[in-house]
Amino acid sequence: MDNATTQTRLNLPARVGAWWARRREGGRVQALQRRCPPATVAVGQIPPTVRAAWVRHAPAEFPGLAVDDAAWLRCALGLAQFFEACRLQQEQGACALPSKAADSVWHAWLHADPAGLAEWQRRFFDRVVEHREADALGAPLDACLARTWVGACRSEGLSPLGPRLPLLFALDALLRLPTGWAYRHAGGRLVHRGIDGFGKPAGRPVAHLAVAASGLVALGLVSEAELASLRRQAASGGSSCGGAAAVDGGCADGSSGCSCGGSGCGGGGGGS
Repeated sequence: MDNATTQTRLNLPARVGAWWARRREGGRVQALQRRCPPATVAVGQIPPTVRAAWVRHAPAEFPGLAVDDAAWLRCALGLAQFFEACRLQQEQGACALPSKAADSVWHAWLHADPAGLAEWQRRFFDRVVEHREADALGAPLDACLARTWVGACRSEGLSPLGPRLPLLFALDALLRLPTGWAYRHAGGRLVHRGIDGFGKPAGRPVAHLAVAASGLVALGLVSEAELASLRRQAASGGSSCGGAAAVDGGCADGSSGCSCGGSGCGGGGGGS
């Protein structure tokens, strides 16, 4: 057996492994793109210069954030889904952004081409969502987060009662982003924990009571009639997920706690 044949046989497992990894990632990409069609269409029209700016800007501001092809797609889709949630909730008020990974694209684009960002938002989401810090949203943070939750769930055809997470709420844990937020919907409510330097959820879980069924009804985000219908579907084992793909990221453990945190910025409610 000559050296070339031996080398080919030795490389075969690696080549098969690489082929399988590419195929698996391709399936994940397709699943991601099916989750929120408006976000997918919008992301396809982001200029390459924005991605280049993100690659330069994001690692310094968000240490530990990957900037490969897969990370870019997820971060960009997360931001676009947030703007779609703001569009769906524009009559309700401001929304809070639950993902630092999505925020990394927003920051980079604002730095590189704010006029281009505004034009893109108007084209695909009918309005400009201004970037504001959490304490400048003009409403309690939990209420803003609840609006985002309902808007993101509706964008994917998911039940606002959980337990499945829309991409936007799963994103930081999926990317194992240090200092990000790991969410989980458990026990009838949304909870989050911080993500440590190793990319794992850490610390005491914090509950978002406004995202529980009673909170969503009180905020006018879910009607009593819809709530009853969703509960009947859940009791009968039915699904309101509309064929959306399952979340492929890790999340926090459910527990008791106060309602606060889980977002550093947001917008909407006052967008043009």
